[in-house]
Amino acid sequence: MIKRATSLRAAGVAAVLVCFAGCGGEQGAGAQNPGDVQRDGAPGKGATASDFSARDTQGKTVRLSSYLGKQVILLNFWQTWCEPCVAEFPHMRKMYEANKDKGFVIFGIAMDGPETVANVPAFAQRNQLNFPVLLDEDSHIAAVYNPKKSAPLSVLIDRSGKIAVIREGYNPGDEEYLAADVAKVLDGPGAAQ
Repeated sequence: MIKRATSLRAAGVAAVLVCFAGCGGEQGAGAQNPGDVQRDGAPGKGATASDFSARDTQGKTVRLSSYLGKQVILLNFWQTWCEPCVAEFPHMRKMYEANKDKGFVIFGIAMDGPETVANVPAFAQRNQLNFPVLLDEDSHIAAVYNPKKSAPLSVLIDRSGKIAVIREGYNPGDEEYLAADVAKVLDGPGAAQ
C-alpha cells in the first residue's frame, strides 16, 4: 500500500514537471512583461507572419492568408493535457467575445498528435471554446511559430500581417497583459474607424 502511494505520488510529480516544461514553465507572460519572447527558429516581433492552412474541428480548411492584412489575429497554441492552457481558456473566450466585432479573431491551435487529436473536438466543446480551433497534429504550424511546442503560447499578429507580440506560458493575471496587447494592436494603425 505504501509502495503504491509512493509510486502514484512520483507519477504525479513527474506529470507536473512535464507540464511545467512543456506548458511554458517559468516563461509566463508576467515574466515576459514586454510581450516579446525570443525563441529558437521561430519568427520574432516585427517579422511577417507566414501563411498556413489547417483543418478546423468541423473539417473545414482554414487559411491564415484569408485573414492576414484584414484582421488582428491571435494564434493560441495549446494541448488537451495542459492545465495552464485550460486555465487561460475563460479569458480567451471573454477576449474573443469582446473584440470579434472589431476585426479580431483567435485561432486555437491544438498541438495534439495522432494519439489524442481525436479528443480535440469534444475537448473544445467541453471548454466552450467560442473561437475557431485548428488541428496541428503533424506540427506544421508549430514548426513555424512554436518549434519548442510551448503551451500555451500566444502569437499576436497585427493588421499589416506583422507579429506584434509573443507571450509564452500562463499564470493567473497574465490575461491582463494579453488583453492590453490586443487593445493596443486593435487601436493601432489600420484600426477600423
